[in-house]
Amino acid sequence: MSKRGHDGQNQLGDGNKRPRRRKHLYLVLDDWNNGFSIHKIDADTIDSDSHGSTGANAVAGYLPEPALLRLASPIGSLPHACMFFAALDTKIFAFMNQRCALVYNTDTAVTAIGPHTPARMRCGFGITVVSGEKLYVLSYRFLEKQHSFEVMSWAPTAPDAMMQRPTEGWSWKTLPAPPPTFTTRQRVTSYALHPDGYTIFMTTANRDTPGRRLGTYSFNTRSSEWRWHGEWALPFLDRGYFVSELDAWVGLHEDGYICSCQVASRSAPGIRKLDWQTTREKLFYKDRDTHMRASLTYLGRSKFCLVESVVREGVEFDTDHALGDHHGCVLHVTTFGLGYNHRGELQTTNQNSTRSYLVSRHHSHFSPLVFGT
Repeated sequence: MSKRGHDGQNQLGDGNKRPRRRKHLYLVLDDWNNGFSIHKIDADTIDSDSHGSTGANAVAGYLPEPALLRLASPIGSLPHACMFFAALDTKIFAFMNQRCALVYNTDTAVTAIGPHTPARMRCGFGITVVSGEKLYVLSYRFLEKQHSFEVMSWAPTAPDAMMQRPTEGWSWKTLPAPPPTFTTRQRVTSYALHPDGYTIFMTTANRDTPGRRLGTYSFNTRSSEWRWHGEWALPFLDRGYFVSELDAWVGLHEDGYICSCQVASRSAPGIRKLDWQTTREKLFYKDRDTHMRASLTYLGRSKFCLVESVVREGVEFDTDHALGDHHGCVLHVTTFGLGYNHRGELQTTNQNSTRSYLVSRHHSHFSPLVFGT
């Protein structure tokens, strides 16, 4: 993939400063029947491991117990709509459908009550993007067949009647909805924040044909304007991350490889596709018969963490045996670096480090999440 400029913007991706190195990883799992757990693991412990196998039976042990935090799902919620999670700086948010959010601060180890989830927003069917210390959430309302687009930020609120002075807190604001053509395609298959720090690119596909990529849009968080970029797609799955050292977006490719691609121009018309390439080494999806879910998190300085959930060896994948309270799954947590070799080919750098854990899972659709702070 050739390196290209993109509007002469800030190359650091967050609009402010280079991401700092993270010391801990926070895993979010649906590993008990009443809800979700957050587990804290030392990233340096994974880094110190020798390169290990990531086969379905490569198990190093169990996650540390007790869990850092357990969150019970709201009573009566649908399993797929009960909660979704996002991170903003050192805060991990757990959003519950039409209820108050919970906020866990990884610096202070304090759990607080967060903002009430807007009625227009439906949990579990959206994407979250951090831009300028604000959290943008796009969700799809299936009954109305419309998207809801909201932004959450910490800001002054109305003056307190007793204290007679302004207060501060988390608040939501409704943003312009996507264009009608965006809504008819319904599903966001991939998205990334431009290195300018305020333009969010999204590729959408038709709900009835999820494998067909139909078009890419962008939203400018400064002007609150949507833009149509054409019938081409971001080549990765789900979220992509800008890496300044590579001058590229990086994400998961559908075949199990890590993908880097040219950053799209905010204004260039007529583009058909982006230049992109993958690593030679397959990092996940090595066994399609046992693979369940995978997610990628950027830790800064060209370093990533990949979390993949697979069915434990000896457990039948096509039955409910993989789900429940009996550790029917294996969680592979892999940290690795990325770089270009002398031929300009994308490759993992240093030595990949992997730890595997026996875990329980309760919903096949939920992707284990990892946040680095």
